[in-house]
This record gives sequence, C-alpha cells and structure tokens, in this order.
Amino acid sequence: RESLSDAALAGLIGAVFAFLAAGPDAAEGLVLGAAAGSVYLGLLHRDVDMLGRDSMPLDAFNPLRVVRLLVPLLLVLVLALQTALTIGVGAWLEQIRWEPGRNFVGLVEPPSLLYGALLGYVLPGLALQLRGFARAVPEVRDVVRALPGSVGVAVTLSQDAERRKASADAAKKPEAKGVPVLLVSGPRGCGKTTLVQRLQELDPRFSEPEWVATTSGGSTSGAGSRLQLVGEAEFQELQQSGSLAVSYRPYGEDGETVDLGLPALSVLAAAVETGGCVLDVDPPTARALLAYDWDRALALASPGSKLELRLVAVWVTLPSLDAVMARNRKRLEASLKVSSAVERQLAPLRSQATADIEWALTSGSFDFTVLNEEREEAAAKLLKSAKYCFDDY
Repeated sequence: RESLSDAALAGLIGAVFAFLAAGPDAAEGLVLGAAAGSVYLGLLHRDVDMLGRDSMPLDAFNPLRVVRLLVPLLLVLVLALQTALTIGVGAWLEQIRWEPGRNFVGLVEPPSLLYGALLGYVLPGLALQLRGFARAVPEVRDVVRALPGSVGVAVTLSQDAERRKASADAAKKPEAKGVPVLLVSGPRGCGKTTLVQRLQELDPRFSEPEWVATTSGGSTSGAGSRLQLVGEAEFQELQQSGSLAVSYRPYGEDGETVDLGLPALSVLAAAVETGGCVLDVDPPTARALLAYDWDRALALASPGSKLELRLVAVWVTLPSLDAVMARNRKRLEASLKVSSAVERQLAPLRSQATADIEWALTSGSFDFTVLNEEREEAAAKLLKSAKYCFDDY
C-alpha cells in the first residue's frame, strides 16, 4: 500500500512539472505511464504474496507474471490507440513508417506523449527504491528534513507522526519479563560440567532444572543432580503433550533402557526460583533444546503476563580436535588401564566430536565460545557470557 501511494504521489507531482515544462501532452502521458507502473507494482506484490502457496519462483506460465511483463507493451498500445482515435485511423496508418535506428515512427504522436509515459512508468519503481533507501540510511531523512519550504516541513510532520505511532504502540504492549536461561554444551571431555559447577559457585543465581526419569541409575547421570522418578504412563503423557523440551532413552548399566526427559516448565521454575537456570547438556540434547517451541511453554506458564526467554548458548571446547581427543585419551587411560579398550572407546568419540564441532560451527546456534585450557580463566569467560542472560547487563 505504501508503494502504491508513493506511486500516486510521484505521478501527481510529476504531471504538474511535466505540464509546466512540456505541455499537456507530456503531462497526460506521464499520468498514463504512472498508472501503468502502479499496475505493474500491484501485480508484482500479488506475485510475491503467492510465492510458497502452490507457486514456483521460476514458473514462466504464471498468468499474473505474464500480464505483468506485458504491461509496458500494453501501455504503448494504449498510447497508439489514443493517437489513432485522435487523428483518425487512416491518417495514423499513413504516418507510420520504419526508420533504421528509430524503429517505428509515428506510432505515438506527439513524441512528448510517449516520452512522458515512459518517464511516468519508471516513477513508481523509483519511488519504491527511494523509500527503501531512506529506511536503510536514516541520515537521508535528516538531510531532507533540513530542506527549506514545504518539503522539509512534510518530512518533519511525517517523522513526528511515525514517532507518535511507535510510542502509542509501545504503550499498548505489556513489558515482557525476561526468563534467564544459560545453555552450556560442548564435546565430551572438555570439562563443561566442571565449568558449570564453578559458575554456580561464582553466581548462585544459576540453578539446574529438575529432570524426570522412569528409573535411576548410571544412565541418568547426564540429567544433573536434580532428578524426579515418575511412572512410565506419566512419562508418556508428558511426552505426548509436548511438555518435555527434550526426551530420550539411554541404556542403563544393566542394559535396560531408561526414559529420561526435561520438562520445559522445570526450566522456567528453576529460573524463577533462583533468578537463572543453567543447562549442562551434550550437543545432541542442546540441538533438541534449541529447536523446542519455548514460546508455547512461556504462554502456558503465565497466561496473564508476557514472558520472554533470555537464552544464551555457550560452546565449551578446546583449541583443536586433537586437543579434545588428547584429553579424552587421558581420561580413558586413567579409568580403563587397558590400551586396546582405550582405542576402541576413542574411535567413536572422535567421530562424535567431529560431528558436534561441525554442527556448532555451521549452525550459528551459539552466542559465545569458551576454550577450556585454564580452568579459572575459562570460568571467568563463562561468567561474563552468562551475564548476558539478565536485563541489567
């Protein structure tokens, strides 16, 4: 709608100047050209709105697209028909001739009618581009505002109206309350859990949420220190209702599968309870948490007020893949004591670490990266990153 109103305004102003500079024929042509340009823009908007709804961008046989591309030709035909009706069809046919370098001569008379129409046709597109340029470069409007006379006054009034509208809209919208959540992830063996524990010592506002599981055991160690046991039927109900931000079935030490999940409301409750929630998770779990529909959980948690998730994601790693594997080798050698068993464990760990690092680098999901070479230095960097969860930072 803005582009069409801009086109109408440009056509009106252009017609006045064309009338004063070149006479009524040029003004008439400019009005017709501006109308044709507006039709082109309207069809273009319609075409863009239909993309994605059973429409392909490269569909050459789209009727709207065909008509849009024929608008310039239709404009020339209308001008030619007007000329023929004005001077008579016989006289019009007699004066049409071909001249090399000029194509058909006498098709539209007088020439100022055609020139005005061509100029008017490009005006709507130019107005659209100028509006986009003015929005992209705010200094342009400041320069125009400084102009003397009615142009500067009009821009000033327009800016004041936009400012008042923005203030009114902001006053109508309730202020959102932030829910601070810090997500920490990284390849296995890089010490992210140790850093999270150190963070909680430095900033007691961060607490871990309560996970749910159908049984306890070694397979639930990734759920942190807070774990609630539930029945299988209750777990399935939470899973089917979409209440779990993430759920999976790891194997226990006895080979049995365990249902393990993190309720979204548990994350929000931890953030409200202490002031912030920290999620210490592996990369696959982090991927699921980042893809979860938190807006739905926030709406269910507080129907009467507006909550906004302040999620900051931090990737904890080492300078290279070799450094990651060296630290895992050291950890496995201390626990397994058998070199062949260590090598069997390292092979899948390298593949998983490679995939995790590639995802972290290409997904753009993480706001900060912490290299955990020196514990206290890395903890200080994690603490600094965590402060971005809060409004006052």
